[in-house]
Amino acid sequence: MTIYHLIGCMTGTSCDGVDLAYIITNGSDQLTLGPATTVAFENDYRNRLRSRVTAGLKYHFMDDALGKDIANYHAYHIQEFIQRHQLKVDAIGFHGQTVWHDPKNGVTIQLGDSQHLANKLNINVVGQFRLNDVANGGQGAPLAPIYHKAMTAKLQKPLAVLNIGGVANLTFITERNLIAGDVGPGNALIDDWMERHTGIAQDTNGSCAQKGIVNQSILDKWLQDPFFSKALPKSLDRLHFHQNLNDCQKLSVEDGAATLTEFTIQSIIKSLQNLPAEPKQLVVCGGGCHNPILMAGLQNFTNVLIASDLGFNGDAIEAQLMAYLAARFFEKLPSSFPGTTGVSEPTIAGELFLAK
Repeated sequence: MTIYHLIGCMTGTSCDGVDLAYIITNGSDQLTLGPATTVAFENDYRNRLRSRVTAGLKYHFMDDALGKDIANYHAYHIQEFIQRHQLKVDAIGFHGQTVWHDPKNGVTIQLGDSQHLANKLNINVVGQFRLNDVANGGQGAPLAPIYHKAMTAKLQKPLAVLNIGGVANLTFITERNLIAGDVGPGNALIDDWMERHTGIAQDTNGSCAQKGIVNQSILDKWLQDPFFSKALPKSLDRLHFHQNLNDCQKLSVEDGAATLTEFTIQSIIKSLQNLPAEPKQLVVCGGGCHNPILMAGLQNFTNVLIASDLGFNGDAIEAQLMAYLAARFFEKLPSSFPGTTGVSEPTIAGELFLAK
């Protein structure tokens, strides 16, 4: 197998910035982690992306201008990243900005012009990682399980990896199988609530939720959503639970934050309790790692670790994933599976865009 030197790029559904990460890998059992960084979006740019996330499906098919802008933004910061760390780069794994995800109707849209990015950098790009999965009957998400397996190769099984991003997703790993899916709202509702009431799109250190009181009747209503009765694999659009914010209108900022945070916690716990077996360890990554209220709500679960305990930067994992998926594309290895996305057969993720 060939060893590849790759940069992965990820902009999550929280629209807070672009993560860049460098790895050296064969897309299988060899993995060396290099530098990683997060470039925070300026407010105007972030607001432009968020407006597209909430705009509705009809706006996204022909948004070529924004697609090129996203590619230009990535190209500038990737070039700076390469120069700063003096990196050899064989290819870029480019995710783009998810603006619409509707697996029920076979639609998933990530804005970002991969060909334009390849041309700007004069480096080949592997992009459009979700489309082959959807074309073969899968939900297009989550894509992280195969990388979660690589991360935890030396740990005792069964185990679970929980990523708390804008949407929370869970991977259950045994010696032979991968089962995965989205499990709840992650940070999305908390971020939207805080931005609506404070102008800052996060509850830093969970400090607002810590001062609030959970509204149990509202929480109980939310937990009756049919999504929670579906078995894995399953996936969510960021806006699936967005109407829940209306239920909080009469709550204080603190009580709303507390109730939304507890909703994320309970949605995760529900999924953990429905796994085929109890994981020996739960490894947590993503932005939710930085929220002590979220983490405290999971501490009753057996042996909770955070990604940094394993030597991984929890904020870089999804960018590393994009690079890892690019390597698997070159090696013609599948990245999504019936047990992770519901795809009909193991499917190779990605499309190659050659620099011109």
